[in-house]
Amino acid sequence: MRKYAQSLIVASLVLAGCQSASVPKATGAAAPAEAPKPAAVASAPAPAPAPKADKLCALTFDDGPSATQTPLVLDRLEKYHVAATFFLVGQNVNSSTKPVIDRMVKYGCEIGNHSWGYSGLNGASAEMVKDSFEKTSAAIKEYSGTEPKFFRAPNLAASTTMYDTIGLPFVSGVLGMDWAGCNTDAAARAQNVLNGMSDGAIILLHDVQPDPHPTPEALDILIPELQKQGYEFVTLSELFKRRGTDPNSQKYQMWTYVKLPL
Repeated sequence: MRKYAQSLIVASLVLAGCQSASVPKATGAAAPAEAPKPAAVASAPAPAPAPKADKLCALTFDDGPSATQTPLVLDRLEKYHVAATFFLVGQNVNSSTKPVIDRMVKYGCEIGNHSWGYSGLNGASAEMVKDSFEKTSAAIKEYSGTEPKFFRAPNLAASTTMYDTIGLPFVSGVLGMDWAGCNTDAAARAQNVLNGMSDGAIILLHDVQPDPHPTPEALDILIPELQKQGYEFVTLSELFKRRGTDPNSQKYQMWTYVKLPL
């Protein structure tokens, strides 16, 4: 099961400038002339409306990859021209899922580490945590050619041992409540996310769960609605980069929102 994490605070400043205008001097013969008229003073144009701060969010998916379910999510991402970050379970990363992983990478998605299996690691020893994390990172490197930059704890359950052993930032997210046992349909999953949205949000959904799993259909509701609200979808790395935030700056916590620094 998944739990909320903490967030940072956002604010943006915009400055608008004004133009100045100069008036050319008149030239003519040295004959008597009327007293010169005062030069017209050019009025400064009204400042342009301050642009709205861009609203960013990062769509993330857990528990894949699957050769059958993950493509349904990728279909929606491509349909709406949206990139996402996939947290992969190491035991699912193999030759049978490599075509799906290749499709993720080719499309511009990011890959994160979701440990080797589905069981929680919060009660595991440092050696067990290290083994699960490193095996998963190695599999991701072998089959995707990329190295994960973020970690999501199984069941969002973390321990001090995990934080001290795993050398990546921990990420949670705004929950869609779309895992087995939640009994939510596509509309409810989309609404759960919308209820928790604000600028800099990380959205947590699952590309892989037991069927029926209507998260792909939830994306048909969620993505257009957030685009209508002015959100831009980015990968996790891009979200932190655009917000000027070091993902390693938060210790012993999981990221749910990435806000602009004050």
